[in-house]
Amino acid sequence: MKLITGNTYPVKDSIKALGGRWNKLAKGWEVPEDKEEEAQALVSSAGPIKRREYVGNASRFSPTKRYVSNYARFSSGAEYYVNKRGRCEDAPCCGCCS
Repeated sequence: MKLITGNTYPVKDSIKALGGRWNKLAKGWEVPEDKEEEAQALVSSAGPIKRREYVGNASRFSPTKRYVSNYARFSSGAEYYVNKRGRCEDAPCCGCCS
């Protein structure tokens, strides 16, 4: 068995059809030696791995935004600081975040 790594996610079903098995520890696909070239060609055709850029909150990924302010406004117009969890500095004391 040979290990195939790279951008395998888009072609995982095709690799599985070749007899490949996912190796969680090695983070790659183990394929039979006679299917290695075919599996490597599939991975090469998938292109590079697309990385997402982290912007602010853990749930907000965007390839275009580079900066997200940590300040927000109440409906009254008052500005408050938002931490990484999306809560204001005074949370849970003032109850404004719930």
